[in-house]
Amino acid sequence: MSLQFLKGVLNYSKKDLNLKACLKGGQSFRWTLLNETDSSHPEYIGVIRDKIFQLKQNENSVDYTVYYNTDLKQKIECINDELIDYFHLNENLDELYQIWSSRDQKFKERIEQYGDVLNGIRLLRLDPLENLFSFICSSNNNIKRITQMVNNMCLHFGKLIGEVNNIKYYDFPTIERLSEKDVEAKLRNLNFGYRAKFIHQAAVYIQTNFQDEKWLFTLREKDYAETVSELIKIPGIGKKVADCISLLSLDKLEAIPVDTHVLNLARNMYHFVPFEAKKSNSLSDKSYKQIGDNFRELWDKNNLLLQKSLSLKSEIKKEDNVAVPVVNIKRSNSDSLLTPKKNLKKRKSKN
Repeated sequence: MSLQFLKGVLNYSKKDLNLKACLKGGQSFRWTLLNETDSSHPEYIGVIRDKIFQLKQNENSVDYTVYYNTDLKQKIECINDELIDYFHLNENLDELYQIWSSRDQKFKERIEQYGDVLNGIRLLRLDPLENLFSFICSSNNNIKRITQMVNNMCLHFGKLIGEVNNIKYYDFPTIERLSEKDVEAKLRNLNFGYRAKFIHQAAVYIQTNFQDEKWLFTLREKDYAETVSELIKIPGIGKKVADCISLLSLDKLEAIPVDTHVLNLARNMYHFVPFEAKKSNSLSDKSYKQIGDNFRELWDKNNLLLQKSLSLKSEIKKEDNVAVPVVNIKRSNSDSLLTPKKNLKKRKSKN
């Protein structure tokens, strides 16, 4: 399938937009690093909805090439707008950092100490359909494995967009396709395990109750509590995954996904955790909400929490050779109970 392409430039410096931190930090799982040997100008290729984007990091800008296989009515300015929306580039990071620093002395200290590492970390605004099923895959999993799963879903159930450099790229499958009877068995053959059932059941639930994925976009207009309440009705989605979906694709900036990193923040840095969570990593729904409320009170709705949790991970991985805690999170019935198993081992950052 032949592709057309357009080229353009985003005039945002690395301080405003750090591609590595944004694309390889566990928000989206559709991006691949192309030039592993050029760490100063990394280049990534991935899919945003029905288009293939190739992005190159420069010190003062980001070059992009967008590939498409249909009559693209958008002009370059519209493609720019799509990327500005995807990376939340209308948010002024300097202003946000000043707000957070004024509210949070600990965050201020981190910025002063690690500003060169933390600059340019942004929250992505993802497609709700892709985001929902990606995070159903996230339980008891790591970024590499989730990436394989998401790409397998696209390969086996998505529509071919086209081929770039002899690699085929697919859009994310529709609710209609994921709700078909053959999906669970095929996913199990692809080693999705118990997630195969949840993916199929979630698609069937949405298809049966709302016909298609357009319903997910309507949740952007609802408030945070109502959005979470609707999401946790979907098979395979508990409160933590609902918070991830709400934050990353449904514009709920007050959502606080209390994963292991955030729990460690609450416990070790901010010292506001319920008594039951001071030693145990198993959280009741009440404790989960209490930790989130404490951070919401501290950071307000401008928290973009994921930037903070990613910031801490970036600090740990600042050096190429460093002992990195490897955390495996076991799934629980409520999806808010976290049981990490840590072991320290030496590994090199590959991105």
